[in-house]
Amino acid sequence: MFESSVLGVDPGVARCGLAVVGRRDRANELRFVTTVTTPADAEESVRLRAIAEAARAAIAEHRPAAVAVERVAWSRNQVSALHVARATGAIILVAAEAGLPVAEYAPNEVKQAVTGAGNADKKQVQRALQRIHGLGDVPSQADAADAVAVALTHLLAAPMRAVAARAGAR
Repeated sequence: MFESSVLGVDPGVARCGLAVVGRRDRANELRFVTTVTTPADAEESVRLRAIAEAARAAIAEHRPAAVAVERVAWSRNQVSALHVARATGAIILVAAEAGLPVAEYAPNEVKQAVTGAGNADKKQVQRALQRIHGLGDVPSQADAADAVAVALTHLLAAPMRAVAARAGAR
């Protein structure tokens, strides 16, 4: 059976986007979206705890069936990527504590799923979320909008996962 809702995460230590997107009567709906911002002068462990607590609260309140996380782009700034990887680890731990499966999607996979083009820019992704997928309440804040896109990517991929699961069972 397909997931009815997914917690999408655009991980980061300074800003972490969280969004719950669901499907009802074949329509997408944005159920929750926020950006967790942590103080730059705080210890990284404190910042990671704040992100984990926000993810736990979102899971407890919205009860998603899965968690989808944008995969770290290692080819860019490797120091920054290490911090993002730590935030991703905190999210994966929270998902495991809640018994939820986790899927990771590369940025170009998300863009491809949402817009049809793997090289789309952030504005194109936001417009596609609103116009094509009917999510009119998508915030303009990039981390939050990216979290919405990641969650939607997971929901859009659900039929293919079901087909693959049936094929693997044969």
